[in-house]
Amino acid sequence: MQLTLFKAFQSLKLDDDTATKVVEALEEHIAVKIKEANAGLEAKLNAVLWLLGTMTLMLAIIGLTPVYLKLFGH
Repeated sequence: MQLTLFKAFQSLKLDDDTATKVVEALEEHIAVKIKEANAGLEAKLNAVLWLLGTMTLMLAIIGLTPVYLKLFGH
């Protein structure tokens, strides 16, 4: 895509430096938009990972309860 854009800008009689700067600016703009679009998904993923960690901890505690009761119970 970079080369195609670069060639398109050259065909518009832009010099190489200007064409390169325009392509770089477009890349940066696209990267920012992708990051913004993914922000909601990242937040949901973090919530799911936190929930999974909490559930794993709870299951570990439940799994160790019989051992604890056997060692320290009546």
